[in-house]
Amino acid sequence: MTTKTLDLNDIERKIFWGLVAGITLVVSFYLYSVLSLTIAGVDRDHFSRSAHDLSMKIGDLESEYLTQSNSVTLARAEALGFHEVSAKFTSSPISATASEPMKISMAR
Repeated sequence: MTTKTLDLNDIERKIFWGLVAGITLVVSFYLYSVLSLTIAGVDRDHFSRSAHDLSMKIGDLESEYLTQSNSVTLARAEALGFHEVSAKFTSSPISATASEPMKISMAR
């Protein structure tokens, strides 16, 4: 008759490799998390710098626009070939009845 005995070396070996696999999994997840957070921080800093540079460029362009718009005068516009147009309005002759509304339109 054969008796089966508990082989402790085999169970200890399985527990050891299970713990090693668990520790490897936890360390791998930790390293992945640290790497992801570091890359996200660097990207955020890069985007922040880009946004600051863009806002500086926008400020310069707005300043240039205001300078250019303030330099436009009637004399400068005429020198560039523009001329002032007087608006022409037409109306229907005033009718004898006051109940009919007057029509006014602008001719182009």
